[in-house]
Amino acid sequence: MTIVQDTREQLPLTFPEAKVQVATLLTGDYSLEHFEDKVTIERKSLPDLLGSLGNDRDRFMREIQRMQAFEYAGLVVEASMQVLYKGNWRSEITPQSVMGTLQALSAKYGIHVFLADNRELAARTVEGLLFHFLRKQYELHERLKPLLGITQT
Repeated sequence: MTIVQDTREQLPLTFPEAKVQVATLLTGDYSLEHFEDKVTIERKSLPDLLGSLGNDRDRFMREIQRMQAFEYAGLVVEASMQVLYKGNWRSEITPQSVMGTLQALSAKYGIHVFLADNRELAARTVEGLLFHFLRKQYELHERLKPLLGITQT
């Protein structure tokens, strides 16, 4: 499995079980080789998330709208639910606003939101999501073989 990492990703995650190819992605920070138009994952550290929900909200919501066009779109946030609900940060954004936005991204926009306590768990989450997306594509391909007249060799 080859994970495609966007060239603009400032703090790239490390994936022990996958190859990484750096390339320009039009949407998101991570995708899969050959499936860049099908799967996208956006990664946000807590400061990134707060900025995206504050001054950069319009740009972030345009990104979310682009993500909706993908077969699978995920957002992995490097923060725990406890941290998000406590709201111990220097920003005017309230914990209720942060959590409400994340819930809306899931319920209203169909973006799969995952919270990861640290970078290692964020990397494992991204890698796992991409692996399962790839497995789904393989299984779909296998089911289509008989319909296309392709026999096993």
